[in-house]
Amino acid sequence: MSGTIGRQSASYRQGLVLGLTMAEIMLLLVFSLLIAVGVSLTSERVKRDELMQRLRSAEAAEAANSAMVDAIRRNPRISEFLDRTAAGAASADAVDEYWRTLVESNEIVEAMERHGVSRKALKEGKEDFARMQQLRNKGLDPDEAARGAALAAAIDGVLPDDAVAKRTPEQIAALIVEGIAATQSHDEGGPKEGHQWPPIINLSEAGGYFFATRSAELSPDFEIKLRTAVVDRLLDIAASFHVDVIEVIGHTDERPVSGGGLSNLDHELASVMSGANGVGLLQPADNAGLGLARALAVVNVLSTDLRLRNFQILPLSAAQLIGTDGRLTRWDEHGDVRERRRIEIRMRSSM
Repeated sequence: MSGTIGRQSASYRQGLVLGLTMAEIMLLLVFSLLIAVGVSLTSERVKRDELMQRLRSAEAAEAANSAMVDAIRRNPRISEFLDRTAAGAASADAVDEYWRTLVESNEIVEAMERHGVSRKALKEGKEDFARMQQLRNKGLDPDEAARGAALAAAIDGVLPDDAVAKRTPEQIAALIVEGIAATQSHDEGGPKEGHQWPPIINLSEAGGYFFATRSAELSPDFEIKLRTAVVDRLLDIAASFHVDVIEVIGHTDERPVSGGGLSNLDHELASVMSGANGVGLLQPADNAGLGLARALAVVNVLSTDLRLRNFQILPLSAAQLIGTDGRLTRWDEHGDVRERRRIEIRMRSSM
């Protein structure tokens, strides 16, 4: 009996072990299957990502090619040449010559850029040449047209703002003839009648040259023009008339300076002139002081330009005493007269 029970116990244990072994094998198979599925999914994902990357690259290349085609089509010469090449009308030598010319042209442009000439400047130069060719086709001399434009600009720069409007065309023509005759006489070493004065530079509020109200502080735009166009004009005048003194004269209208305070110019002019303090520190109590303070503001800007380092630059005030016609005022313009609120710059020789 005991032997029978022992055999049954052994059989039960064998069956239990066999059952556990089969379950473990099934779990192992399921785990292996899951690993295989995961590897397959990962491989598929990688292939999908590679395919998407290729599609994006192809789209980018297509867009770039389309942009290049559009750019070529916008250039009639290149478009026409490519059409001729596709139709077989262009020989191999012509194709080689055309592309060699393009490469050389690009090298020339890059060399110009390395020397400081921008593509924009080159393009504008080409447009200027085209305009000159149009003038020639109309029977006009581009050099004469340029001289005429320069002469008109010179008249606007030399005469006061309202002087041109007050003169007839015949009077302006007479002034031009006199100026040309005087210049030719000077160049030829011939006799000169009277004095050959340099032109006066007129910077009025009416012309866009502003100070702060009742102040000597320059507007930013005024200061920029002083450092650029005005300095260039001074150098041109100096080269033509051999002058070395720049007189900056502040003019005002006849409106009294409001505020009623005391002037501090006697105490602060030296510090502002030396650059230790800004011109905003000055507090003029009358038009004479306001004109001087504004002239000093302009002098301080011009004195910082190294191109004018060999010039004497002097601030002066004419207050409300001199009108735009160069004559003493008639004391009958008491209102807001922008033309009279101005800076005049005169040049002369120190000899």
